[in-house]
Amino acid sequence: MEIEGFESLAAIIAEEYPLGKVLRVEPLPAVHQRRHRKLLVHMDKGRFLAKTYDRDPTVLDTLRFQHRLSDHLDAHGLPIAHIQRARSGKRIVERGGWAIELQVFVEGGLMRITRNSLTIAGDALGRFHEVCRGFPRPDRDARMWRFSEVPRQTFATLFEQAKKEGDPEVAIDCCNRIALFLRDASQELSLEKRKAFENGLIHGDWHVGNLIYRDGQLAAIVDLEFAGEGCLLEDLAYGLSNLCVRTSSDAKRLEERITWFLRSYQRQRSLSFFEEAALYYAVGIKHVTTVSYQLPLLGGRLASMGAHDWIQRLAEQCDWLADKGMGIKTGNR
Repeated sequence: MEIEGFESLAAIIAEEYPLGKVLRVEPLPAVHQRRHRKLLVHMDKGRFLAKTYDRDPTVLDTLRFQHRLSDHLDAHGLPIAHIQRARSGKRIVERGGWAIELQVFVEGGLMRITRNSLTIAGDALGRFHEVCRGFPRPDRDARMWRFSEVPRQTFATLFEQAKKEGDPEVAIDCCNRIALFLRDASQELSLEKRKAFENGLIHGDWHVGNLIYRDGQLAAIVDLEFAGEGCLLEDLAYGLSNLCVRTSSDAKRLEERITWFLRSYQRQRSLSFFEEAALYYAVGIKHVTTVSYQLPLLGGRLASMGAHDWIQRLAEQCDWLADKGMGIKTGNR
């Protein structure tokens, strides 16, 4: 997709939107670009985030669904980044082979992991799932059960790199512990057991980068591009993996964080016994998959840790998750 310079884009935005003059346009860092370009636009009436897309019917249909979902969440008291209407009344401006969307730039920062922020995040995800019951939902651009798939190839790559970076015997021991956990997890998330899990509309990407906080409160839930049909356990597993497990292997800290998040979530939506029994295994698979995938993409360093450090942390985290999962199954929580 081509856009001929920021000057041309600024002129189109100024022409199409009743928001005054465009004072400055800045591209966001490449890490935020993912599927489309994102630009910060400074205008007389504030700061806005412009997203540019290919003018493809499937892409635009997905974008319109996201707009309907955003309206629905807003109507039910969940904070979102409001999409701006052009002078035509439409929320997608189409020019040539591309399209543009403009939304309010939400002032705030990334979520800091605290009791307050985890309580708010758990409550918001539970409300998201509850208020979206029955909301028309499309298929997602992702496999339905990807959170239950053991990441054999990506994890094997991490293991080989861990052996090169540090003590191979330590890496082998950690690998074996993780492999045992993944084996048990695949059994707990078998096709037969998945039939008991609730499906519905999921966010699909519930992590710190998509939860904007300001003054200790949730200012916006952003990035609905992965929302659609899915298993609610996937959203919950990804949220727990990213917000509660990722940065610690300390048992007390893990217990506290997950308790704060889950208690808040379950005030909005209760988990069935089958979901509870599978939850910690789903969290582990999601976590191992994410680390194994992201580490090579980021040049072998993730959160200032290399593969050898990560395989040790993953082993400790999987040991803890396995104990929690077994405790629920046996009634010894």
